[in-house]
Amino acid sequence: MKKTRKINRPYLSIPITLDEALNSLTDAGDIPPSSHLAELSDLPPEALESFTEVWQEVETEKRRKIIPRLAELAEENVEFNYDGIFKLGLEDVDPQVRLASVNGLWENCQSWLQRKLILMAKGDPCEEVRVASVQALERFCLDAELNNRQESKQLLSSILISIFENPDESDHLRRRSLEAVSPLDMAEARHAIEQAFQSNNRELEVGSVYAMGASCNPSWLPSLLPQLQTGDGELRYEAARACGKIGEEDAISYLVPLLEDEDKDVQMAAIQALGKIGGKEAREILLGLLESADELLRDSARQAIYELELYNDPFSANSLKISEDDL
Repeated sequence: MKKTRKINRPYLSIPITLDEALNSLTDAGDIPPSSHLAELSDLPPEALESFTEVWQEVETEKRRKIIPRLAELAEENVEFNYDGIFKLGLEDVDPQVRLASVNGLWENCQSWLQRKLILMAKGDPCEEVRVASVQALERFCLDAELNNRQESKQLLSSILISIFENPDESDHLRRRSLEAVSPLDMAEARHAIEQAFQSNNRELEVGSVYAMGASCNPSWLPSLLPQLQTGDGELRYEAARACGKIGEEDAISYLVPLLEDEDKDVQMAAIQALGKIGGKEAREILLGLLESADELLRDSARQAIYELELYNDPFSANSLKISEDDL
């Protein structure tokens, strides 16, 4: 008799056996229904071995669809975990499956994944997979910095900066490597940011502005503020976001003109930055936007105020009131 696992999930009206879920992977037609994919969550080692055997028989196009769908289910349902399957997907012969698997592991900060991402960043045959691997390493850099893991900091810095400094790599990969290393408070990372900022290479310059914000270092503010007034919309956008991450009130007066920027993304970035910076002046500016004729601006300002109030006092009456109004 086939055993079933009891899973309290909205997708299920009747129990699904693991064998049924595995068989649905190779059935003709589209990807299996969510009720079957739900059964693949948190597979124990023996079941994962069975999955691996079946997975090798699944057509490439179907694998390309299943991995992103598993990532969606995991994001929608906190009790779902498909990391074992995503780990298997990192070894897939198809680059799209490897890419989707990297993205599916976006919350994982385990050491095995750091090691694997480094290997993929250095040598995956697909450029897009290398870029995704480098971007995923940013959270490992942040974790190493916050927890003062010196060995990891040195390793990550060495790998990412070597990619950034290699002129044979694409500008896009070099930019993402710079952005990934930026949380590390190290002289090598700061030098790389300055080098990119002065490079006269637009791709690297945009990356350097992002990196200044990700470093959360106020010393970059004199370099960032002029970028809020540049004619390049992407630079204004990244500079606004960077100012929000750094959180210095000196940036407020420079952000205000961006509230009327021709680029909506820049406007939204400026509003979010004001909410992150906080303080009386930023709050009053955001409150004024609640009277705007632009619904998008009003909604963005309301959310920024809510987050500002919540940060200052999670149980304040104002934060609770704005939260209710936002529903």
